[in-house]
Amino acid sequence: MDETPTPFVTNPDHLSCGICPALRLPREAFVVFDRPSRECPFNPADGHRYTADGTPACVHPHKVGLAPDRIAPPPEPVVIPAEPARRRRWWQARG
Repeated sequence: MDETPTPFVTNPDHLSCGICPALRLPREAFVVFDRPSRECPFNPADGHRYTADGTPACVHPHKVGLAPDRIAPPPEPVVIPAEPARRRRWWQARG
């Protein structure tokens, strides 16, 4: 007997995104991140997000009513190189 798994979200009026794995997979078949990150990039070939090992990922836990089971790393800080000191022209040095 081939049994099709029941998706985690079955209500068509639910707030989840149209690409959310909760709409097509049971809860144990996907991970939940607290936000989008490089650890679960968007795959333009099929329109879903996956981890490096191919596990489907949800990135909006508040929409599916779940606590994140994976926390995305903080964004890398933006490093702005310091500008070199400008030389003052002789006519700018006077007061």
